[in-house]
Amino acid sequence: MTTTPGREPGTTLQEPVFAVDGWTGNTVDDLGVEWWVTKEEGWAGSPPLRLSLADRPERDGAFDSPSYRGPRVVTLEGTAVAPDRSTKEYAKDRLAAVLADGSSTAELTVREPHATRRALVRLSAETKITDVTPYTFAWSVQLTAPDPMRYGVDLRTAFCGLPQPGLGISFPIPQWPLDFGTPNGGSMVLANAGTATTWPVWTVTGQCDQPVIRDAGSGRWLGFGLRLYGGDVLVVDVAARTVRLNGASRRAALLPGSTWFGLAPGSTGVDFGALRTDTPAVLSASWRDAWI
Repeated sequence: MTTTPGREPGTTLQEPVFAVDGWTGNTVDDLGVEWWVTKEEGWAGSPPLRLSLADRPERDGAFDSPSYRGPRVVTLEGTAVAPDRSTKEYAKDRLAAVLADGSSTAELTVREPHATRRALVRLSAETKITDVTPYTFAWSVQLTAPDPMRYGVDLRTAFCGLPQPGLGISFPIPQWPLDFGTPNGGSMVLANAGTATTWPVWTVTGQCDQPVIRDAGSGRWLGFGLRLYGGDVLVVDVAARTVRLNGASRRAALLPGSTWFGLAPGSTGVDFGALRTDTPAVLSASWRDAWI
């Protein structure tokens, strides 16, 4: 690590640049302090795995079971270089205050040469500060993201209306999911530029009866035994597994056979339907690209 006196505030020292709760690493802050990140663990690599294998009694091996990701723990260590002793003390106070409010998570953004990504984190260990010289000190912070995925900073959105009537459906209805015939409209393509499945938030607004959201590729679907009127808003958060109509929980309206499907890397075609397609309902989707 080398320093050059008089760097302008906002100068990028190196990449990646880490920013959280008003503090930024690998840059020069507004007081002229250089925040060098010399070691990073937990951001570039994958989060830990959780295994629940049960040993086979009196046999080799174990019974298989799915594995899941644990929370992402990010540890940053580095050196702060201040222009004078007084500024060094201000810098120590500033770092100690990062994520001091433990009541909620905050956004960590990481600008890398190829992408800028984010995670919601909270402080998960004491912040360490050690004087090295009259103008420098070593520091370390540990952040934990309950959701281990790294997400794009841009929130993507798309929307579509109900399809114009095609061949229709036959009554009485035999079973879910419904076959709406060949639609004219009522579909959209959602792109996930990351490397991991991302979980969208679906919003249905306006009048419709028993809306259905379907993955055109796999056939998986989400259906709701609800009748929406003009002005109604149905919000379905796939990651949180919540269904809210005008703010009130209506998860019990989820129809049997529904699947909480996400958006795999690449493109996912989505169809929107309802019992009747001559109503003005609109389906909108919001999501972020996701990386493991």
